Amino acid sequence: MARADRTLPRWAAWSIGAGLVIAAWFVALATPGEEQIQAPMPVPVAVGEKGIGRNLAATVTDVRRTSELHAGDWSAEGNWLVVDVDVAAVTSEDLVSLRHAEIVVDGVRYGASERPDSLSGQPLSAGVATRGGLAFELPADVDSGTAELELALSSDRRLDSMIVVEFDLDAVPTAPRDELPETGWANP
Repeated sequence: MARADRTLPRWAAWSIGAGLVIAAWFVALATPGEEQIQAPMPVPVAVGEKGIGRNLAATVTDVRRTSELHAGDWSAEGNWLVVDVDVAAVTSEDLVSLRHAEIVVDGVRYGASERPDSLSGQPLSAGVATRGGLAFELPADVDSGTAELELALSSDRRLDSMIVVEFDLDAVPTAPRDELPETGWANP
């Protein structure tokens, strides 16, 4: 039996090697980074629509602004954004509460105020909505622009769903005085 020596010409080996290096470069460019891999999975909805994530269902029923906010015996003046929301756990209620409630305006994040008693941190039941309000104290000069409300079960939102409600701050009605609703069961 005769053995056939088959070798590629030198130019072909170099061309194949260069092609593989270029292909690897394109694969590296297309591969998501660590931040993208662990990013939350947004569930975008509008005001009045129900958003359902992995273990969170939420419906923002109203958004309004006020310069004087009251919650029971507590009150404060400022540039307040008040959000009424119905939230419920979807599959499990073990240690489930709304721990992430933030408004993002022009890339700046504002957390829900902890000063008035609100829905933030309240335990949630599976399948039974809890109705309440969230209050965001914004700087005095923040009165326009596009805002995004983010709601999630954990302050560490990585690899979990997050309800996202986008709205225009210019279109939000303003009242001189408003009341933060009490937290309680939502009517079906």
